[in-house]
Amino acid sequence: MCSFLAANQLIANLAFVNFFLRPRGPDATSHVRMHGFDFVHNLLHMTGERRPQPFFSHDGRILALFNGEIYNWRKLSQDAEEQGLPAFQSDGEAILPAYQTAGESFPLALQGEFAIAIFDFESQKAVFATDVFGTKPLWYSLSFRKQKLAVASYKSGLLRLGFRSQDIHMVGPNRILTICLQSFRVLKQTSAFEFDLRQFKTSTDDFIHAFNRAVKLRTDDLAPTGRPLFVGLSSGFDSGAIHASLHQQAVRHHAFALLAEEMPQMLHDRAIYAKASSEVSVVLMNDLDFDLERRWLSERAEPFTYLGKNFTGQRNVLDDFAAIGLSYIVRLSRDRGALCYLSGTGADEILSDYGFAGKKWCPQSSFGGLFPENLSTIFPWAEFFLSTQRDYLHKEEHVAGAHGVEGRYPFLDPRVVQEYLWLAPEVKNREYKAPLHDAFQSWGYPFEKRKKTGFAAKANLVSDTSSVLWRYNAHPAPACGLPPPAPQQLAICEDGPAASQPRCEARCAALGRPLVDTLRCGHLGAWVGRLDCARDGGGGGDDGATLWPEEGPRPPLVIERPL
Repeated sequence: MCSFLAANQLIANLAFVNFFLRPRGPDATSHVRMHGFDFVHNLLHMTGERRPQPFFSHDGRILALFNGEIYNWRKLSQDAEEQGLPAFQSDGEAILPAYQTAGESFPLALQGEFAIAIFDFESQKAVFATDVFGTKPLWYSLSFRKQKLAVASYKSGLLRLGFRSQDIHMVGPNRILTICLQSFRVLKQTSAFEFDLRQFKTSTDDFIHAFNRAVKLRTDDLAPTGRPLFVGLSSGFDSGAIHASLHQQAVRHHAFALLAEEMPQMLHDRAIYAKASSEVSVVLMNDLDFDLERRWLSERAEPFTYLGKNFTGQRNVLDDFAAIGLSYIVRLSRDRGALCYLSGTGADEILSDYGFAGKKWCPQSSFGGLFPENLSTIFPWAEFFLSTQRDYLHKEEHVAGAHGVEGRYPFLDPRVVQEYLWLAPEVKNREYKAPLHDAFQSWGYPFEKRKKTGFAAKANLVSDTSSVLWRYNAHPAPACGLPPPAPQQLAICEDGPAASQPRCEARCAALGRPLVDTLRCGHLGAWVGRLDCARDGGGGGDDGATLWPEEGPRPPLVIERPL
């Protein structure tokens, strides 16, 4: 995950314009002025070599900015090498060769979750592209009268550049937008991907295989860069499917659950099931930490007004209780060194339509989850691409982005969705989320049939003086060796396990005060984040870059729960 901003105007007040964008890319910020445009990119390094952006063609006439992940970049690199081109060192390097080969249909060559802006000064056009479900936010503003064009990961970046709200537009899901850089008009707007609406498969095996593959694609590149992952666990189907798939594939990970209205015994049974792969943390949040998290989020997260109806009636990300609970979970994950979040978003919208057997369980349901013989009569239903699909993706992106954590969405892998669409209607309608039901039965994973579990983050808050975290299956204490050197930093170390690096803790030396405090040793044995210390204890810190800021929620009381 990263963020970017480009405009054909001088960006002089970068700290102000970049305020909400910067946390999405805390590792480095690049600012390049070229061809009459300013290009800004904030990097969160997750995959391959650490590469600043924009990416340039060999002659510098074509540039690309990119937010997200390209999962098939290694295969594309092999293809490039066979054509005599240099191997790619990171996933973003696959973009320009794909564009130069396929033109504006280049997104079809990319398997991933992305928002991309290409500026082709040779052909005098800009091309903005999103993945099939628009998992990564992308906004633009265009004025042919003023000869102005700007594009950004967040709407706030354009507002802070002076563009009017009514002149700013979202690049929707599955979209390729082409703009002329001479007339400053939209040349065309097309869809890249089309689904096959035949319904003919009578077994869910191919879906389960595609889902496992989607989870694997989203985890393969994390270990080489030492980036741990986590899932927000519930007692329901969607996060449970990711949790079970990770365990089936022996991927070590963290799982965090807010107890709220979840079933404690179900969470306990799931912790036992995945004890060899998953550290499970069950959180009882108190009232004060919930209110402090809400206040922090309201100041640090990008606002977004919901487009569709939902069960709670809440109308924007910052008022959504689920967003507040998610923010606390993401904070806890960062405290364990995890930077990647596998989200169950999209499963309700596609696999069940928020209903079953014709009964609508939520107001956003279009047909009560009863799939017809002819899928074209309802496709695409409202929340397939838009409605709560769009809203809840923005919730995940804006909340995780405020903490510098990347969201990934295995249920929105196009191959997973296509396998579901191909299922015969009698298979889809046989059970609630039938493929997941079948997978759970096959894997022996604990679940309750035909039950939708919502994320009621504000329910059952405790009145204790501290939030409480029950930790099951704690990962062994990692040994990351010496932390990255930094001024005013002190490393306190002890011997690690045999044949490993020492275990170290990084602190500010003497009376130094942390300005940025996100440095943690992840369970994969690599340091994540950074620690910046003020000299002589002076200076005021940027609380947005501190996991436990003075005015924010407090760390929970951790209780180890052996199984």
